[in-house]
Amino acid sequence: MQNGLTNICKMKYRKFNNSGLYVSEIGIGTNRFGHNVDQNEVKKIIHYSLDEGINYIDTANTYANGESEVSIGKAYDNKRKSFIVGTKVGWPNEFDANQGLLSSKSIFWHVDQSLKKLKTDYIDILWLHKWDNATPINETLNAVSILIKQGKIRYLGISNYNSWQTSLIVSTARIKFDISIISVQSEYNIIKRDTYLGLKECINYLDINFIPYFPLASGFLTGKYSKNHIPSNSRGEWATYMKKMLNTKHYHFIDELRLVATSYNISLTELSISWLLHHSNITSVICGVRNIEQLKTNAKSINCKITKSDINNIDKIFNKYL
Repeated sequence: MQNGLTNICKMKYRKFNNSGLYVSEIGIGTNRFGHNVDQNEVKKIIHYSLDEGINYIDTANTYANGESEVSIGKAYDNKRKSFIVGTKVGWPNEFDANQGLLSSKSIFWHVDQSLKKLKTDYIDILWLHKWDNATPINETLNAVSILIKQGKIRYLGISNYNSWQTSLIVSTARIKFDISIISVQSEYNIIKRDTYLGLKECINYLDINFIPYFPLASGFLTGKYSKNHIPSNSRGEWATYMKKMLNTKHYHFIDELRLVATSYNISLTELSISWLLHHSNITSVICGVRNIEQLKTNAKSINCKITKSDINNIDKIFNKYL
């Protein structure tokens, strides 16, 4: 094995509905690559992922101002075909000032830039990063259709879309462009459930999958935060959305959740990811990592099977405090 590490689990895979594409249950979130994860560590993470069968890499054209894609392109050497690489277009950025974020102009330019940075001829999954009020859906989907025919992208997903936006674009893509949108990607974890619950009926009806990001609530669900301790250099020091969780009711929730984790002899991290994998329509859980040790913990989560009784117990704890 690479780096003297031993195999910790036999990775499992799930298929996107209406496709033949399988991804590992654990995905690699790379929004810190090229920022506070240097190239040497990125390469270690990518190579270790290959050894452990973790095949899904999730990035975006705007992560670390494009340096995330660059670092990934440098890291997988000649093993590109072993990975499913997803990147995104449509988030506000300097290039798209005064342009529709999902306009033909923006999509074509960003996809070409991503291909160069990632050092690849194709993108496995192109995610539309957010809804664009300025650009007609037909223009966006026509651009995607052209890129698919050119062989530059294989599959299409959407991110941060609400239920009516999801319904509209999925239906339009299927009927007018013969494109199957395979998944929605949005924030979802044991604490923050509203987005998924708002989409659940829609995506189940449309038979598309869901990929959650921020599965650990930006680190809060690791248990590293406590009433008297905020880790240095953590989001808790500066992020407003994190500070909203640093209160008594959330700490009580974590304390009771830790008891459930202890009963399985696993960490809070493992419990939180396992809880997500309990959902049959979730194909992969995107876990942002800064080092191999974090990745090892995340990967161990696939070995825990939470009972229905404990799923209900976690819901009761949630309703009690949140």
